[in-house]
Parts: sequence; C-alpha cells; structure tokens
Amino acid sequence: MGTFRRKATEEEVKGVGQKVKGVAQEIAGRATGNREMRAKGEVNQAAGHVRSRAGEAARKIGNAVSREKNRSRR
Repeated sequence: MGTFRRKATEEEVKGVGQKVKGVAQEIAGRATGNREMRAKGEVNQAAGHVRSRAGEAARKIGNAVSREKNRSRR
C-alpha cells in the first residue's frame, strides 16, 4: 500500500477514534451536568466525522490514481 493511502487510512481511523471520544465526553457531560464537557464532546464528534470523511476521500483518490496507473501500463 502506498504511503499516501496509508496516511489516508490512518486519518480515517483517527477520525473514528475522535468521534468515539466525543460521544464519551458528551455522555459524561450529560451525566454530570457539565455543559462545557458536553459541548467539547459534540465538537469532537463533528471534527472526527470530518477527519474520517477526509481520510476516506483521500484513500479513494489514492486507489483511483493507482488503478489509472495500472490501466495505462497495459
């Protein structure tokens, strides 16, 4: 796997992890009545979603470029 696709996959995984962290923060904030923690959780969820989608898009672009390179070599 190329470096570009590997990095893209890493970003995708980190984004999912950030979303999970955000969910945990939001739940803890709701349980304790801590509005700041709840808000940070919501922000982390949104940021994680964006990060994982960007990683997914980059991975798909890398795959498409790789397919095109292979197709042109034939």
